[in-house]
Amino acid sequence: MKVLVLGYNRDVDVFLPDGWAHRELERRFPDCEFRVYKRGQETLEDMLWADVVTGHPSRQMLRQAGNIKWLHIQSAGVDGYTDKSIYANPNIIVTRTADVFSFAIAEHTLGMILALNRNFPRYIRNQSMHIWDRGIERYELFDSNVLMLGTGSLASEIVKLLKPFGCRIFGVRRSPEPVEGYDRIYSSDQLHSALAEADYIINTLPRTPRTEKYLGADEFAVMKDRAILINVGRGATVDTGALIEALAAWKIAGAGLDVTDPEPLPADSPLWDMENVIITPHSSGFSEVTDRRRFECFSKLLEKFLAGEPLDYQVDFSRGY
Repeated sequence: MKVLVLGYNRDVDVFLPDGWAHRELERRFPDCEFRVYKRGQETLEDMLWADVVTGHPSRQMLRQAGNIKWLHIQSAGVDGYTDKSIYANPNIIVTRTADVFSFAIAEHTLGMILALNRNFPRYIRNQSMHIWDRGIERYELFDSNVLMLGTGSLASEIVKLLKPFGCRIFGVRRSPEPVEGYDRIYSSDQLHSALAEADYIINTLPRTPRTEKYLGADEFAVMKDRAILINVGRGATVDTGALIEALAAWKIAGAGLDVTDPEPLPADSPLWDMENVIITPHSSGFSEVTDRRRFECFSKLLEKFLAGEPLDYQVDFSRGY
């Protein structure tokens, strides 16, 4: 089996030539041939050589590489790889990386909520100016309403961390069947009712045609003025212009943004200078153990693929994720 491995990040990544992951793959799978490159360094010849590819390969080359049987994306999101027309092989299997980033993202989400709740950004600014101000507004998580947009595995990890704080957990999903850990589930057509009840809105949605600008001016208009939005899903699911307007007018109390639209966030974006906003550069999923988990995810799937077993975490092309 010929396996083409492309690093997730161009310069610093677990999957790099002669790195520990490269050596470990060769040790675990001695019957496979591996080519390992930095991201973006693959050639068409490499793509035509490979039976299996992991990484984020050139979509233009995928259109010519009908030999590829399985593509494993090294991120939870599969933006740009859900259109079947980009694949020369109509029967290709595409999988995503799962159960790798959720723990770190859940902690990051909780950290953003607590920081905004307790107004840490303002305290930090005051500390830098040696200002002692005890009159800063603060909130508690206890007895609050938390609304999860999306109820998948990432949302489940976030809910586990929030439950001990005495929150009521609501969720919005396509169909309103009960979900373990949630106090109430709203259907998609009840979104505005759900938003109006929420003190915290946590967006975990993937980017699909259906979720593009899922939160816009109409949605911000029904939110509480004390509501806090946390976005750890995809930036394009929120209308950036409407978000800026809502924050500038204090229609909502604040936002914690690990993802933005566009990315990187332009240096002249008003979001950078808003006192009620915390921005992190799409980094919530990474920790000191993420690389090992990412490697093990691919390794276990490769073992199944070689054994002819069904693969977990397959992309549903009809749903876009």
